[in-house]
This record gives sequence, structure tokens and C-alpha cells, in this order.
Amino acid sequence: MSDDFAIIRCDTCRQLNRVSLGKLASKPICGTCKSVLDIPQEPVWAKHETFDRVLATWPETLLVEFTAASSVFSRIVDPLVSNLAREKAGKLKVIKVDIDTNAYLVERFKIEKTPTFIVYKNGVELLRVDGAPKEKTDLVKWIENIINFKSY
Repeated sequence: MSDDFAIIRCDTCRQLNRVSLGKLASKPICGTCKSVLDIPQEPVWAKHETFDRVLATWPETLLVEFTAASSVFSRIVDPLVSNLAREKAGKLKVIKVDIDTNAYLVERFKIEKTPTFIVYKNGVELLRVDGAPKEKTDLVKWIENIINFKSY
């Protein structure tokens, strides 16, 4: 499969769709039910009620960031995370979890530092980083390597 395509699951009929990355901005539609495909280009705030469903159904790379408004390091990496979501739309979905309002997810994932990043691909956890990376570019490198990795 070419790197110029992303696999997107339709929220309506649950069918997988192969979408050209060049057509993401034009609101592509599902090949089966003709619904507009939801392709987030900004980080999405998580709710514990829907977290597992998003985790299980996003077929590409998923970056979960546990963050807090009071965390200086979270505010430092926030523009980087938003930029990643925009630049890698279709290939990467970014979910943010506010540790102050999602105690269930904080306890479940044993979050002790902010930001904490957990990267999934096809619902499988591949990487966890507790605390901010030493260099801002490290996070970008990790995500790009995971997106470009073909099998595991």
C-alpha cells in the first residue's frame, strides 16, 4: 500500500476506506454508505466513555497525550502535538486526556507525570513516554518512525 493513502473507518457503517492524503481536506465520503468521513486535523479531547471505542477502531497511528492545564511541560509540547495532528492527519489521530477531569483513565494507565504519551497502532500499544521528551524533535521522530513502520 502506498504511503499516499490512509485507512479511515467510517463512523456510520464501520467500513474501512482507503483515502488519498491529498483529498483529506475535501471531506472524503465512505465508499459504502456515502457518509462524510471524520478525519481529525486537530487533537481531540477524550472522554472515558468513548476512549476504548476510539482506541479499538482507529486503524492508523493513535497518539494519546495525558495532560494538565497546570503542567508547564504540557504547555511547552502542546504546539508540537497540535502541529503533528495537522501535518499527519489521516495517518495520525491525537487524543488528549485531561488528568484533572478523567480520574478513571489516569488510574487505569497509572499516570504520574504530565505529559505522558502513549502511542498505538491498530489498537496495539507500541510506545509509552512518561514526562516530556528531552528534545521536542524526539516526539516527532518517534511518531514518524511508527507511522512509516510497515509490520510488527
